[in-house]
Amino acid sequence: MIVGFVEGDCIIIVYTIGPKECLRLPRQTTITTPENASITYELAGIASRSGAVVIDLLIQTVAIAILVGFYILALSVLHFEIIGWPTSVLIVLGFVIWWGYFVFFETKWAGQTPGKRICRLRAIMTAGAPVGLTSAALRGLIRVVDINLIGIISIIITPKNQRLGDFAAGTIVVKERSEWKGDLAHGQSSTNQAAAEDRLVKNIELVTPEQFEAIKRFTARAAELDADVRKELAAKMARPLMQSLGIEDGPGIDYSNLLWAIYDRCVQNRGLM
Repeated sequence: MIVGFVEGDCIIIVYTIGPKECLRLPRQTTITTPENASITYELAGIASRSGAVVIDLLIQTVAIAILVGFYILALSVLHFEIIGWPTSVLIVLGFVIWWGYFVFFETKWAGQTPGKRICRLRAIMTAGAPVGLTSAALRGLIRVVDINLIGIISIIITPKNQRLGDFAAGTIVVKERSEWKGDLAHGQSSTNQAAAEDRLVKNIELVTPEQFEAIKRFTARAAELDADVRKELAAKMARPLMQSLGIEDGPGIDYSNLLWAIYDRCVQNRGLM
């Protein structure tokens, strides 16, 4: 007989026949991207997600404390009425910090907040795409409900460790891999766009919006791909693109770096986003 239960980020399986032993199995999910690459993510559980939330709440608390401090200082100097527009401004700014914090960072940092970044977690769409403004806003809006026991229970009992906000926004929270050393939020590869590949880039005006979107999806998912899958996918994407841009193929070209270089040129020179 096998009994399973959840502890932290893992499913604990206890074999009750013979000597007792425990096997820790992290919950995983596999997503097939539009480029037909299968990516296996390790889902974040209660322990890691709670750690990220605690860090974020501490940052929010410090920010609100500073805001209240300025309010008290202004009150002591200006002697305004407590029931009035300054208090209304304080309440609005407090709400913006409390709700807008998660929306801002998850949109700006592609599914990460400072807490998630420190704990190496990232929220992504269930189809593998990066989190956008709408999904981040939905996650933040329902956080008021999820922050209590309801959210904890939902993460424990759902197959993909989703809280109610994840269901509403169509997202999951995963653990980041460590093979790719780049900064996804700023578009830097592990070699900081090797000069050799960067010098190859030309005719950037020929990159179509559809091609740019494909490159953008690659850069957003590069950290989650196994090294071999990343190289294979980069080669499949880069070779036809090189032909249309007049870039000569040859040995020693790092196709991942080349895609990063093309992405950077499109952003910097053409203003594509």
